[in-house]
Amino acid sequence: MSSHTGGIRKMSLKKMVLGSAGLGIAVIGLIYLLAPYLLLDVYGVDIQSPSEANIFRSGSGSLFVAVAILFCLGASNPRYTRTSLITLFTFMSGLAVGRVVSIVADGWPHALLIAVLVVEASYAGAAAYVLRAEDSSPQPRETAA
Repeated sequence: MSSHTGGIRKMSLKKMVLGSAGLGIAVIGLIYLLAPYLLLDVYGVDIQSPSEANIFRSGSGSLFVAVAILFCLGASNPRYTRTSLITLFTFMSGLAVGRVVSIVADGWPHALLIAVLVVEASYAGAAAYVLRAEDSSPQPRETAA
């Protein structure tokens, strides 16, 4: 395999990780933004006031959509790929750590949230892997003119 093919495979992995994360987070974000009760009903959570709806629509809805846009931008434009991967690692790690803290502090949640934890940790790991592979790949040397 030539080094060019290796570079294409790495770029494809970056695009796949960022694109799939962007799509998944966008769907979840849009549901929280437009119809938060659809996801919350699954977990037995009731929205009791406009303030609670506001928290879910902005905190989980529009924030997730905004981050998803960044992931998709990184998948489609190499200029933003590294920033998007760092954000993906930070975002997914933060969600996963929060779930682990909740498990320790609050007990076991709905089984679906355990699956979500596995997905979040997997995306954090994938982002870390791609970033590490990028950092360890030979960098082109600039030559003096």
